[in-house]
Amino acid sequence: MHVSTSTMTEEDKESRYLELDLLSETAGAHVVGHCYQTIEKENAATMIGSGKLDELHERATQCEANLIIFSVDLTGSQLRNIEVECACRVIDRTQLILDIFANRAMSFEGKAQVRLAQLMYLLPRLTGRGVAMSRLGAGIGTRGPGETKLETDRRKIRTEIHDLRRVVQAQGKRRTELRRRRSRQGVYSVGIVGYTNAGKTTLLSRLAKRFGERNLEQGKNRLFDTLDLVSRRITYGGRTFVFTDTVGFLRDLPHHLVDAFRATLEEAVDADVLVHVVDATSEQMAKEMHTVYEVLEQSLHVNKPVITVFNEKQNKDNDLLLVDKKAISVVWGSILEDLVIEELVQKVDEVAGARVHLRLVIPHERSDVLALAYQKAKVEQSVQLDDGLYVTLEIDRRDAGAFLPFVAHDGNGEDYFT
Repeated sequence: MHVSTSTMTEEDKESRYLELDLLSETAGAHVVGHCYQTIEKENAATMIGSGKLDELHERATQCEANLIIFSVDLTGSQLRNIEVECACRVIDRTQLILDIFANRAMSFEGKAQVRLAQLMYLLPRLTGRGVAMSRLGAGIGTRGPGETKLETDRRKIRTEIHDLRRVVQAQGKRRTELRRRRSRQGVYSVGIVGYTNAGKTTLLSRLAKRFGERNLEQGKNRLFDTLDLVSRRITYGGRTFVFTDTVGFLRDLPHHLVDAFRATLEEAVDADVLVHVVDATSEQMAKEMHTVYEVLEQSLHVNKPVITVFNEKQNKDNDLLLVDKKAISVVWGSILEDLVIEELVQKVDEVAGARVHLRLVIPHERSDVLALAYQKAKVEQSVQLDDGLYVTLEIDRRDAGAFLPFVAHDGNGEDYFT
């Protein structure tokens, strides 16, 4: 069942319909029919009107369907009411995505995140099925009505959500510490992001194969092929990079999924550089790019340098070349080609390894700052004066923040440098 609003263009409706069909097939469903409605205002009880509900029932009966999938999210009462009217199981788009996620997750952390998202979706949709009350037990304070079955279920779900959040947050803290350790060791982090099925997993496999690791499985042509975090370490130009792939983004990505997968997503997006993989063959390329940036900026509040890879098997057409205004650099070509992979890594090296020149005035008592300068940077010149040590150095941009309080301003120290 495809439901749209009157504000949607025909192109938007068509792309959403096709996407729901693809999601359904990915989950293992065989689509036998469609039913459409554009609504101005949703029906609180059934989302769609009574006439369309009768048509949906008739259509499902004719097709011998045993499942109806709505393209919009439904409340618990709407799900139940539609099931009663159509005598058929009903789910919405978020349930469909969660089912795919549950089938894809392999690691303990991935399964915990999916379970957390499922419970966060389920909790507000629990509905009571009666007013029968039960005693909690005997003794003072337990007489009278106790918890209903609904209240008991809600309490159990809240407890499990609390426990799962602790697990996910613990994993997030572990990953944060790992990122800090990598940074101290001079390792650069690169996050691979993009719309689902754009080629992120294949890119990671090609990077690993091209720069040392062998016999890595290439990504499959299916939605949400990667749910569990996957990282590969490569060396280029004397620098070490860790590329990290994670779950693909999707239009109107349910907030339950963003919240549940936040710890994993942060591993990829809290990086020195982001590589945005775009399927340049998609007719919805511009909308998919907008979706990715929307999730990054509005949901994850990420502001990192971006290199966009337009994954295209054919030679680029200059008339169709899309300039990504949010990217600082662009690579165009098939990620199956070694030349494209090498061009990408070269640009990542240029962006991540960007170096800046600083002039510092370090107080005599801050020998720790001078020691850090020699450890982190290339010290080009130093002059000892009465008011401090004047130093010029070249340093990676990401490490420059530690020295900003000591930067010489207003020309202070200019005469002491050649």
